[in-house]
Amino acid sequence: MLNKNGWGLREMLLLSGILILFLFVAIFYIMSFYKEMDKDMSRNYYRDLESDLKERAQVYIDDYYDGEFSGEITITRNVLRLYDLDVHLEDKEGNVCSGYVKAINDDGTIKLNSYIKCPSYVTEGYEEWRS
Repeated sequence: MLNKNGWGLREMLLLSGILILFLFVAIFYIMSFYKEMDKDMSRNYYRDLESDLKERAQVYIDDYYDGEFSGEITITRNVLRLYDLDVHLEDKEGNVCSGYVKAINDDGTIKLNSYIKCPSYVTEGYEEWRS
């Protein structure tokens, strides 16, 4: 490969091709990593919105039901607005999201499940008629 004159054109093209191939593979893996990281961050963002909605619904139940109700109730954002407990529900692009909390009293144990619907995200189990 090496002679008195140094690298030849053939060797240089072969080496350059191998380096370009490694560069493309590295770029592919870096882009995949960032896409996955962005998905995780988006999921956490929407989980935080659901958590905020659930916390406000808990305050509403504690204040206005004294934790005492039977069966199942749906707490919409309109109800929370009436009692000055509304949550600011917007996605990252500034689009308004709808949402509600389903509260179930199971023998004295209250379970809260929050659901939101944004243009690019919907909580699994979201029921349109409830909001």
